[in-house]
Amino acid sequence: MFGLFRNRARDAQIARLYDQIVAQGRDPALFVEGRVPDTVEGRMDMMLLHLFLLMHRLNDEQGEIREIAQGVCDRFFAELDRAMREMGVGDLAVPKKMRKIADIYTGCSSSYGNALHRPDDEELTQVLLRNVYARDEERLPQARALAGYVRRASRALADASLASLASGSLPFPTPALGESA
Repeated sequence: MFGLFRNRARDAQIARLYDQIVAQGRDPALFVEGRVPDTVEGRMDMMLLHLFLLMHRLNDEQGEIREIAQGVCDRFFAELDRAMREMGVGDLAVPKKMRKIADIYTGCSSSYGNALHRPDDEELTQVLLRNVYARDEERLPQARALAGYVRRASRALADASLASLASGSLPFPTPALGESA
């Protein structure tokens, strides 16, 4: 009986974390000030970026928090699968599209993680320019601002206690991406 209660509590934690990732990935500032393309792909890029930030923070953790992180990732991909089916993507095409999205997530996570280990934001800027802005050099100022936001978000998550994260609280900063950012 206690196992059932614990699973419900964990499911609630996972739901809170997932909801925060989605909400942060949909922040209008990303699309207005940051000029991320307001398309299905652009929105997906922002949600994948915020999922990466959480997973990057919890990558070396063990125990229950690791299980919660895996649950968030599983929920994220299950919701994408469901959304594709609701949009009318055929049952035979969904697995293929999900594999492609998983490959994109894996590649982006590797690129973002490597870039965050650098002391400056130049590599991160270039990775974001490539992944989010389709290599559009005119978007370089926005890619720089987004890189600064990603760095701030990564620091905020790194400074957060595991208890805070496990409770479902993600301290994402406001994505100030305008000219003064």
